[in-house]
Amino acid sequence: MEDQREALLRQIWAAQDEAYDLMYEYDSLPHQYGENTLYQSEAQIIDLIGEHPEITVTELAAILKKTPSACSQIVRKLRAKGWVEQVRNAENNRIFNLYLTDSGQRVYQDHTSFNRCCQEATFRLLDTFSTQELEHHLMVQRKLNEAYQEDVQHSKEHNL
Repeated sequence: MEDQREALLRQIWAAQDEAYDLMYEYDSLPHQYGENTLYQSEAQIIDLIGEHPEITVTELAAILKKTPSACSQIVRKLRAKGWVEQVRNAENNRIFNLYLTDSGQRVYQDHTSFNRCCQEATFRLLDTFSTQELEHHLMVQRKLNEAYQEDVQHSKEHNL
């Protein structure tokens, strides 16, 4: 019986690896949202600015767990495309707040709509599972996330 359990745990591990690889591949590809093509990192920043007008690059970096420099590069690309504008903060001249332009707002809406369609398609695929099965999956996923968080913390502590 213990061999079956270990085999099942190894299958879960492999499925998690496969999911990670698929998400990594998905994130590295450009995607069409309405008439516009964006990479996932650009879409994430568009979404955050759309959800939090006046956000700063430093705040974006903290949310996305990226460096301010990496976020600045993406913001610069989005500004060049005419989707984002930076406005100097009236109270602190060293801070720039970010806003979506009218065309950036359309990109944001297109991306939000695309996400909603993807979510609905995924939910349809999961229709065959009972509420109880989904609750069990969620419990397992949260435990896996705890393990990943421990791995991240361990790596941070040993790589200082």
